[in-house]
Amino acid sequence: MIRCVPRYGYEKTEVRTIDLDVPQDADPSQLREAVYFYFAARGISDAVYDVGVDDDGYFAVINDEAYDAQWGRPLL
Repeated sequence: MIRCVPRYGYEKTEVRTIDLDVPQDADPSQLREAVYFYFAARGISDAVYDVGVDDDGYFAVINDEAYDAQWGRPLL
């Protein structure tokens, strides 16, 4: 599971999570490829702005326009 955060946080954007099939010890390039594939498979090929890491683990920065589509689960 990876957190997806909006790039700017405009209206209707939120932190969501997506489930990815990657090894626990995946390096950043493997994770970036998996996130890009997840969105491309859903027809949202320009969704990913960047992938990073913080104290809570990896996260993906998602372009706000991608939030017009249905994907992931809101992080409550």
